[in-house]
Amino acid sequence: MLNDADVRKDAYQALYNFCVALDRDPSDADLWRKAARLAAFLRSPRITRYSLEAAIEMDDDPAVDEVNPPSLAEGFAGEQLKQQLQVLDDKIALTHPIMKPFLEKDIPPYLAEYLDPMPFLPDPSKQLAVPGQQSPSVENARLTIGLSNISWTELGMALVNLAKEEGLSSKGISIQLPATSSDEDVQMEVDAQLQLPKSQPPPAQLDVGQVDGDNTEHPAEVGVKVEEPEPAELEPASANDESSKDQGSSRKRSQSAAGIPDTQEDEAADLKRSKRTRRRDTTADEAMDSATFFATQLQPLQAADQNLFQATKNLLENLGVTDRVTLDRIAEVLDSCASDDRTSKFQNPATVDLRNALMNFDEDVAAILLNQRELPQLNLSTFLEHAKSGSQRALEAPAFDDARGLRGFVERLGDAWNTIHDVAYGYVKALADFYTDFKWSEPLRATVIQLINSLDSSIYDGIVHDLEACQSITKDSSFSKLASLAQMLLELHLDVLDRVNESNGSAEEITKVEAKGRLRRWMELVTKVLRMRDLEQAGTLPLRYLWAAVTSTTLTKEAPREHILNCWYSLRDYLTGSVSAEISLPNNSVMPEISLSAADREISKLTTMDFFLGIFQEEMSDPVSVIENLEPVLSPESVQICVPVSETDSLENSNDTSKSKVKKLPITECASQELLDLWKFLNSSSTELRLLLWSRLAEAYGRIKYTTKQFSCFLRSIEVIVADFEGEEYASTPPEARKTLFMGMLKALDDLIIQSLHLALNDNSSFDIIDEDHLRSSMSAIAKVSCMLHVAAMYEDEGRIGILPSPANGSPQKSFLNKLQEMQVRTWSLQYTMLKVGINQHPDIFPKPENDLAEFLAAVHQVLGLRKCCKSSNRIFLKMMRVELLKQKNIENWEDYLGQVLYDLHGLKLGVGVWDVQDHGCEPENLEKRQALQLVEKVAMLANRMSMKDLLKSDLKTTIERMQQAIGSAKSSPQMSHNLRNYTEYLKSPIHPLHMYQALTGGVHLDAVSINTPESAPAKQGWFFLLGMIALTKFKGVDLNRRQTPGATDDLRIAATFLRLQLQYTPDRWDAWFRLAECFDYELEEAVLWTADKMNKERAELVKFQRHAIHSYIMALSHSYAWASNPAALTSLEDDEEALYDMYHEFGMRLYSSSREPFAMEPFEHGDHKRFFIEPEGAGTYKKIVHNQMTDYQVWKFAAHLFRKAMVGKPKDWKNPYMVAKCLWKMYQKPTEELDEKNRRHRPTVQMVLDALEKTIEVVSALPKPRHGQEPILEPHYKIVSVIWKLVKRGDLSPQEATKVLQRQPYSPDHGKEVSVETAEDFKAYIIRCLRYLRDKDKSNWQHRLIIRHARVLFDENTDMNRPDAVEAAKAAFGVLRENMFTKTMVMNVWKCDAERPGRHHVYTERYIRYVVKLLDVMNDRTNMGALLRRIRKKGADFYHFNELWQYCVHTYVKLLRDTFNVPVSEEDVFKTLTPEEFDVVGEKIADWAATPDAENHDALGAMKEAVELKKLNANLMKAGLIDDLIADCYTAVYSYVRPELPRPERTPLPDTTPSSPKSENVPPPPADAVDLKSRLLHTLVTRDKEPSTSSILGSLRAGSSELQDRSEKHSVAGDVPQRAHRVGVGIRRPNIIRKAEQAVQAALRAAEGAAARAGTNGSSTGPSGTKPRVGSISSLRAGRTATRGEDEEDSEGDEDGDVEMKEAEGEGPIAGRRSRRQSNATNKSTGAVADEDEASDVSSPPGSLHDSADDESELSDVPADYEDDAPPALLFPNLRRSVDAGIPGSGEEDETETEHDTGNRSGEEEEQEEEAEDGSEEGDEDAAVEDHEENEETDKGVDVEEHADDEEGEEDNEETEEQGNDGDSKVQDDAMEVEGEEAEDSEATEEGDE
Repeated sequence: MLNDADVRKDAYQALYNFCVALDRDPSDADLWRKAARLAAFLRSPRITRYSLEAAIEMDDDPAVDEVNPPSLAEGFAGEQLKQQLQVLDDKIALTHPIMKPFLEKDIPPYLAEYLDPMPFLPDPSKQLAVPGQQSPSVENARLTIGLSNISWTELGMALVNLAKEEGLSSKGISIQLPATSSDEDVQMEVDAQLQLPKSQPPPAQLDVGQVDGDNTEHPAEVGVKVEEPEPAELEPASANDESSKDQGSSRKRSQSAAGIPDTQEDEAADLKRSKRTRRRDTTADEAMDSATFFATQLQPLQAADQNLFQATKNLLENLGVTDRVTLDRIAEVLDSCASDDRTSKFQNPATVDLRNALMNFDEDVAAILLNQRELPQLNLSTFLEHAKSGSQRALEAPAFDDARGLRGFVERLGDAWNTIHDVAYGYVKALADFYTDFKWSEPLRATVIQLINSLDSSIYDGIVHDLEACQSITKDSSFSKLASLAQMLLELHLDVLDRVNESNGSAEEITKVEAKGRLRRWMELVTKVLRMRDLEQAGTLPLRYLWAAVTSTTLTKEAPREHILNCWYSLRDYLTGSVSAEISLPNNSVMPEISLSAADREISKLTTMDFFLGIFQEEMSDPVSVIENLEPVLSPESVQICVPVSETDSLENSNDTSKSKVKKLPITECASQELLDLWKFLNSSSTELRLLLWSRLAEAYGRIKYTTKQFSCFLRSIEVIVADFEGEEYASTPPEARKTLFMGMLKALDDLIIQSLHLALNDNSSFDIIDEDHLRSSMSAIAKVSCMLHVAAMYEDEGRIGILPSPANGSPQKSFLNKLQEMQVRTWSLQYTMLKVGINQHPDIFPKPENDLAEFLAAVHQVLGLRKCCKSSNRIFLKMMRVELLKQKNIENWEDYLGQVLYDLHGLKLGVGVWDVQDHGCEPENLEKRQALQLVEKVAMLANRMSMKDLLKSDLKTTIERMQQAIGSAKSSPQMSHNLRNYTEYLKSPIHPLHMYQALTGGVHLDAVSINTPESAPAKQGWFFLLGMIALTKFKGVDLNRRQTPGATDDLRIAATFLRLQLQYTPDRWDAWFRLAECFDYELEEAVLWTADKMNKERAELVKFQRHAIHSYIMALSHSYAWASNPAALTSLEDDEEALYDMYHEFGMRLYSSSREPFAMEPFEHGDHKRFFIEPEGAGTYKKIVHNQMTDYQVWKFAAHLFRKAMVGKPKDWKNPYMVAKCLWKMYQKPTEELDEKNRRHRPTVQMVLDALEKTIEVVSALPKPRHGQEPILEPHYKIVSVIWKLVKRGDLSPQEATKVLQRQPYSPDHGKEVSVETAEDFKAYIIRCLRYLRDKDKSNWQHRLIIRHARVLFDENTDMNRPDAVEAAKAAFGVLRENMFTKTMVMNVWKCDAERPGRHHVYTERYIRYVVKLLDVMNDRTNMGALLRRIRKKGADFYHFNELWQYCVHTYVKLLRDTFNVPVSEEDVFKTLTPEEFDVVGEKIADWAATPDAENHDALGAMKEAVELKKLNANLMKAGLIDDLIADCYTAVYSYVRPELPRPERTPLPDTTPSSPKSENVPPPPADAVDLKSRLLHTLVTRDKEPSTSSILGSLRAGSSELQDRSEKHSVAGDVPQRAHRVGVGIRRPNIIRKAEQAVQAALRAAEGAAARAGTNGSSTGPSGTKPRVGSISSLRAGRTATRGEDEEDSEGDEDGDVEMKEAEGEGPIAGRRSRRQSNATNKSTGAVADEDEASDVSSPPGSLHDSADDESELSDVPADYEDDAPPALLFPNLRRSVDAGIPGSGEEDETETEHDTGNRSGEEEEQEEEAEDGSEEGDEDAAVEDHEENEETDKGVDVEEHADDEEGEEDNEETEEQGNDGDSKVQDDAMEVEGEEAEDSEATEEGDE
């Protein structure tokens, strides 16, 4: 190529360009290499060398001592420079320090192909001369063998194949090697001899094998024959010296890193160095920082390791393990924890081997451990194989390089004419030089054997020919080589014969014959050669020949065993006197070793053959026989035999005739020769053979189910492997063979550990026969294994933190590490099982064994967890640790240990303990039912240590929920069904008085049977009780008195379900009965707290809840008797007595609440539980109550007893003495005539009541003073004032004494002063002072009973009705209420106090309304009465017995209307003379009259308007007969007034439709009532299809919607109004009169509305703000009702609405009122037109009527159809909550408005409103105008408290807010408005209502 001028020119140009580039950047090493390569192509070695030296920066820098190349480019350049210097033989240049790394190390093979940057160019610099070329003519006559690789194996196979294909041809053979330069091949050959085999790691990281440099030869010039290099032997170097040196040399060092101060010369030299060289010094500080970082990362791991191994060492020493080796091995690990170079402390060969296997990973070697181990067959062939392998313990020769010397062999053949005979002979002869010193690879060995079999005759002839040529010079070295060659071939043919014999008949007989013939021929040849030599100078050949001769005899099957043994004995004797008694033949499997020990093994194998034939014969299936044969051999120390007693011993024992004349001796003392030979053979046999025998023995024990002996065999096998690891033979095994041996033993060790651990964990009898010595030896062996495997953990630590490269996931090295992790986990688990047995056997040494074991487990877990490997081996360690921790009962801080285990296994957190759980990288697995049941005891114990509130916030709650999910629902069983059925029947049964008193002494029990199911165990631990308590506590988490919305009762039902389940398993748990009763109590409270619907409609459900609760309390009280007597007798989760006293209190509260309204003793009534009895005469049966019912007196007495018991445990709780006082007061008020004799004698006295009340005040006064913002407890103070007032009224206490008692109280007006009271009026004034004083203390106006008591003191509706000043008293009482409780629009503001019982509030509000209605009746206050009716009509769900309350209010209001408007009761029907046509005319005239100004002030018309409104407001809630009567009477009065003005039309007599009767004139007329009833019934029957909702008797019976039909039909308190005589004529029906009356009212309202619109058009205004006076409307103009539809249709519509039926007209209300001011005359005309066209349109009320204010208030209007659906929560129960939720729309305005109006500002507001009322009183009636104006003003202010309600709701709540004075506390008003008012009963004794 260089001859081409163009190529040469281009090359020079490229070199010039490279020079230009290097001038700009001289630091580009890769560019220097390319320049050097181009110069070599141009045959310029000088430029080549210069460029390579520049690339590696060869300068004389004194700071450069020994540095590795920093980049691949420099490394390649150094390797190229080294090769060039070696070609030039420049040894001086090679001694430069920078060349040292390139001399000591070779570039890896996978990088060598990239060494040449321009492989396409020839490189003349690699050789000094060009070899000559052969003649083409000669070449064509040869057979060419082309080799793809330089390999002896490939050449041998090529010769074998050539012989098969061409036969034994005489053609010449030419061998073509791969096209590589000769010097490179030579160098590669030499380097290959220096390097280790493939499986060895790179030399820089190994500590073995420095090569003798004297044996390395370099060719002087190309073309000269190269002598075969002498075999270079590998000398094992010191692991410490060489490895540390190699590792040290591989690190980058600099002067600054070494800490040497720089001198001025150094600085100058540094400036001369290149940037890359200087850059090496900049990493010093970084290296220091990284070292600190690595130490910090390793510190927790080292601390954990030190803790674990120190604990292990202490435990082993305490258990008597005194083995110095074991303790030293543990000490090595402890020392490594405090060392920087942690692995350098290990000296044990196995540990070092494992470290080297990790550092220099070999996938093929690791596969031995990773692959599944095939268990060898336990037969004779296996025994023979392993017996043979036992001899391979000599120093194994290094592996032979398959390319070594091959090129020289080919060059020696040269151009000569070599046939296949010559080549084959030369091939064998060349390999003979490496037969004894190197170990051939298995393919090469097989190739050689095939070659000598195929070309045996050629090889034989060649050696015979050479021998003949050398006969004259017998001492020549050539003769010695020929003799060695012949001996080698003899030994190889011996190996062939052995393989043929081992084929067990599979080989053909001719093959065997040929093999024997060849062996015999070579034997004769060797014999002849040895005879020609002097044996003294023959070296080892005679010994090899003798061994081969004896071996051939052994292989001869016809030879008797005695002859073979004699041969071996003779050979052993000869070896004893031989000098060279140790010969290794690594390439022969029949005789790999020639030594005295090998001869002994062969003799032992022959002598023990019979024994092993018996052991391994296939028909020997009896395990007992195997045990009897093997146990004396493998475990002689455990075998004793019986021997006859000697005569001397028999004489000594002659007196003891009972003993037999035999004694037991250890078999070691009386073993036979055969047994001794067996022991000797086993001691020298391989590890595999001994393991096979132990496995055979273990299998036999397993077959007879003798587990403990099988376990012992496994442990002994582990001891065998560990002992062999420490043996001399293992340490002397060559490194290459030792790696394979180590992995094989490690695999066997892993299998044995798995089997041992399986038995130790799953079989309790595994340690039965393990004595202390056996235990110590096994623990010692396992400790050594742990120390050895810990090296893998250390290696992985360094890889994890970055010191070493970490293997990739999925790589073989990662799999190898994972396997070692699994072994480590299993080893520690097995160690724990053995330590556990040892510790439990020495209680004197370990006083707290469970703590010691738990600490050891925790130490292991910490070590494994920090390395994220505790999940290895299928989490076996975690599962074992969980089982152990759950099994042990006396572990301190067990929750710390168990918490981490559960987190690793299942992701569960206990939420307790000192330590926080750490993430150990374990994927949580599903918690199974079995595992969850095991955890119940510990988790329940933790849960009982903390309060329920803390438990709900803890992680333990989540754990409990997950455990319950795993446990699942308990499956029902017959026993559970039996118990549940009994409980259910008991809870439904009536309350027996006797059971309640028996419960006090524990005498009540239920029939229950014991249950044995999987869930019984957790039930005994209170698991289901715990779950029930969690659900119950979640419900109780929000205080019932502070809850803003009805609570979700799902938690209650869940709690009750779990508690019932707990009671099915453990019926005697009083706390479960108590909490179940609480569930029923809370369900009852939820049902009555928010609404009175269930109290009014579904009382049966409330009775059921109460009975269930009382029965549960009875059972709790009964079972708590035993617990209270001896708390340690029963296991209860309540660890204190607080729950017991809570149960007393709540049981008493339940009894007292059920005895009072709204429950009224109903739970104690059991009239529906009657039984049939047979009459005494037997004539029939009768029903009778089984037992007496409890009276209210008995209930109060029993409750008082419970409260007293609760006072013992909670003396500071004021509610207990308070309830005792209330019970005594109720008992005192009970009339004596209703008591039996015993109760009369023990009836409470006045003094007892007062003492109880004073005790309550004493307890309250002793409590800490309320903090800022808290209200004082006023209930006891009010109670004593109320009781004393009633006692004085009853005459049971004098006023003066009462005053003294009150003056002693802390909240008396003049505390401690003497107050004189002489008259009743003085005492009344004093009581009022006391009440006012208490009201002043009530800053937030919670105590509504103070207000109502104040009013009742002023006016008592039961006693003051007939007083002369009743009106004044009523006004005074009403003033008190108006000031504090009612607004001007009669909205009642009542707060619910904390101490009020649920449901009681609805009772109070009902009583308050009745009281206020009486006050208004006495005051004849029609306006407020109408407003009150409008308020309560829509609050039907907020009043107790609302139907009766409504009837009472309506009756009173109707009476008030008659009295106010003077409407008489019409006794005569004035319409009886009118026909229907005339009546229609009259109706039209009356309607026209009603629209005139003359009708505005007519009383009857005004009453009729309000009566019509009242009927609409009633909406069929009660029978409308009373209201219809009033409307009819009003219409009659109007007709009487208008009749004189009416025209009298001509009348046409009606035909008589009544059938005439001749006797009718004589028959007296029926009574008026009879006629009325008859005519109404007949008319109803005729017209019921056409008018389905008439106001007849049947119609009234059908009236009402489906909702109203469900209402209870109780009689009104006021009584039903008696039916009057029917006054309607024959042709005039009652509904027609009502309809005409409504038309008249509508006409009047339309006229008033039109006048108001005209006044607005003219711009006139009446109010000071310019607003027009608003008039109310009856109903909406947009409502599609027509006047002609009649009352029946209207009634039916009222039924559909179901509530308030008076819809507000569109355009009415506060917003519409403002809109109406902007309307024009067109609007008025339009409105009038609509009124004219549609007679059914509603009209407004005239000013001054009831509806005037009603329109503004919008209270008489219908509620929108979707009001209840869309109403916000704040409007459903606006007064129930104590605090308003700021998130509810509209509630914020209510809060703001309520807090603005304080009590102190109330008088100012009233004055302002009175002034506004005076301004507006110029028009119409004064009272109505004032109210109308005030409400218009309020409308203008736009104060809308509940903005999402309709307009009337907004105004009423606005005025409510203005009238209610509060101190800024945002308290939510309770719609139920519970007040402890007195019942409206005749007797004063039953008046009491404020408990």
